[in-house]
Amino acid sequence: MMRARLKAAAREIIAAFDASGTPPGARITPAMLVDALDVFFDDCDRIDRDYGPTAEVLAEDINGISDQIFECLHDLGNWAEKFKLRQARISVIDISLEAAQWCMRHRGQLRQIGPVVAALANRANMAGSLDSCIALSDAYEAVIANVAARLQADHTSTDPLRPWRQLLINAAIVSTRSRDLRKMERAYRRLETHLPSECPAFFQQAAHQVAGLGFSPEARALVQSRNAKWTSRSRA
Repeated sequence: MMRARLKAAAREIIAAFDASGTPPGARITPAMLVDALDVFFDDCDRIDRDYGPTAEVLAEDINGISDQIFECLHDLGNWAEKFKLRQARISVIDISLEAAQWCMRHRGQLRQIGPVVAALANRANMAGSLDSCIALSDAYEAVIANVAARLQADHTSTDPLRPWRQLLINAAIVSTRSRDLRKMERAYRRLETHLPSECPAFFQQAAHQVAGLGFSPEARALVQSRNAKWTSRSRA
């Protein structure tokens, strides 16, 4: 799946590079990145075949393979951005989530979280159906569980683009859109624990969202109680 999606996006990027007249020896070209990714995808296929698609694999460098895939996809996405190929860049970034899911299936650790956060954010922007929001909420939970031990200590940072903040806020947004009370409660509780300063604004916006059609009385009550709680705290 990763390979097929890559080929479709890469054709446009490689064509734009060839038309640009950029000297091929000046840097790593899009075609070279695609060739490298082909090799890493071969490794993924071999590991799935030899060990099974969900086996914990200690004999292979799962983390290292994932890191290399993320780096190549990042560089390929930069080429797409250079040539103003917005959709190709989104497609390339999105493959990072599939690579992350492959890594996690084999009990690997996500060490380069930036591309995965970007891929999840892109999917959140495109998720329209209830089923897609539910599936995306589950994807957020898996990534957060994988990186929590390493990233949650950054809660004192003030950088609004730091991965831990983006993960928790976007996970809470997607959980609201899933309309699943269990998912909402878990995401809200985590937001309150790690990002309390974000809660007044978040729950105020969520209260407006659940006032619309499609939300159950229970979902509205859950959000409204949180909104009342954090509104009173912000005024204290």
